[in-house]
Amino acid sequence: MLQLTAPPLPTLLGAGEDTYNTGQSHPDRNQIGVFDLLIVTRGCLTMGENQQEYQIQEKCAFILYPDRHHFTLNPCTATTHFYWFHFTTANSWIELKEPLQKRAQEYEMSDNQNPFIEHPFSIRLPKLCEIQNWNTAELLCKQILSSEHESTNSWEWKRQILFHQLLQEIANTAQLEHHLPSLAIAERAAAYLRKHYFRKVTYKELGKVLRYHPNHIARCMMNTFGCSPIDYLNGIRLEQAKIQLVSTNMSIEKVAENCGFLQTAYFCRFFKKRAGLSPSEFRQQYIGK
Repeated sequence: MLQLTAPPLPTLLGAGEDTYNTGQSHPDRNQIGVFDLLIVTRGCLTMGENQQEYQIQEKCAFILYPDRHHFTLNPCTATTHFYWFHFTTANSWIELKEPLQKRAQEYEMSDNQNPFIEHPFSIRLPKLCEIQNWNTAELLCKQILSSEHESTNSWEWKRQILFHQLLQEIANTAQLEHHLPSLAIAERAAAYLRKHYFRKVTYKELGKVLRYHPNHIARCMMNTFGCSPIDYLNGIRLEQAKIQLVSTNMSIEKVAENCGFLQTAYFCRFFKKRAGLSPSEFRQQYIGK
């Protein structure tokens, strides 16, 4: 499974379609520097990438990585049609495997005092998969190609949006629980904590909801985000507190309560330790003169 870091989102560089007759094969290429997404509509491609072998059947998507050698193992045995999309990413990418690498997606607690900053997120795409919502994916492929012939000034913007929708269709196909169970557990725990950050959440409750032992959940989160569930929860609370301090006139006590801190004194100590300023000093920076 491929994991991309965004923003910025992946950028489509070029797109097209090819039909191979019996006996034809995909070009042999090495370290081309861009991702190559192949979507087969008819027939079958038999590809190799480094030491791995893959068969891309009808209605399947396959991603070739930019830093590897890919080639045809066997020529096509029947007429094969496919779409191809070359894309790149400005940020880092990794190939996820089980067991997860330590801190595969570290949750970075922001020390930036500005509460309105972007937070990185991950886009996970299967290396090879059968596309579930095929009609939608095929239509998007056709629309991406046809958009290049439009006369409007926004055709490139439209093409990028369509490509992101196509990636989302492929991402939705991936079953995280099947490919990366540890990552799936960590993601489910993180989603629950984000939803309930405003109240007390115990390890016991988290284990009951997710139906896993709390210690196992903590290990999955540590391997995925680089922090424990409580550290992740406090990070969410801190960011929410910053937003409320700047966006509202609520008292410090009310902000603390809204963000799940049971004691205002503890909230103030925690906030100053992490942000370098007390909640009042933080708010004061953004008050109009």
